[in-house]
Amino acid sequence: MKAELKQLIALQNADTCIRKLKADLDAVPERRAEIDKEFDQRAFEFKTAEAQRDAARERRASLEAELAETRAKAEHSDRALMASTNEKEYTAAIREADAARKHASQLETQILEQMEAVETAEKRMAELEPEVAKLRAERDEQLAAFELSVEREAERVDECRREREQLLAELPKPMGALFNRISSRIRNGVAVAEAKNGACTACFMSLRPQVMADIRRGDEIIICDNCNRILYYAGSAAAAEQAQTIS
Repeated sequence: MKAELKQLIALQNADTCIRKLKADLDAVPERRAEIDKEFDQRAFEFKTAEAQRDAARERRASLEAELAETRAKAEHSDRALMASTNEKEYTAAIREADAARKHASQLETQILEQMEAVETAEKRMAELEPEVAKLRAERDEQLAAFELSVEREAERVDECRREREQLLAELPKPMGALFNRISSRIRNGVAVAEAKNGACTACFMSLRPQVMADIRRGDEIIICDNCNRILYYAGSAAAAEQAQTIS
């Protein structure tokens, strides 16, 4: 096989490697979220109790703020009662003070209910904590292994990019320009395709016998008439091994 064609196949392999690894790296947030989602599903009961506790705490804080406001209204009504100068003012102040105290009593009952809800939720969380701690440790171990994998993928991208630059530099400029031009125009950037069983394996278009014979010889660069990719024949074991990445 022509040396330039072997370089083009290697260049295609490097491009394929870069695209695959970049796709994996782009999916890192989603892949990381899947690990967290699995933990949340396995620790569902604990998460539910935790959410109930947080909601009860928030509700209690809201009720306590409302209670403080209601008590202030009751105190204001008491002062209005002391300052009343006629029966109408007196009656209105009494009514407002009674309503405020009644509402304050209701709020105090609701606050106690929320305190009990917090206590119940925290008790259940304490019961589940040993199991959840185990699940959390497993998740953290998964995340650590995942982050290591991501780091290795990023290093591999850099290696493939350096390899690509070297291969491109070794190719004659017209050949490198041809590869880049085809790669930029074609979906998935696959500029080099195997010719097999009398057809292009990228577009599946049949090739004329003479064209297939020329591809087998590998003495020149041949372009598929249909998809405009550079064609090669994996006739040697080495070329076939290189071609596996592309296919």
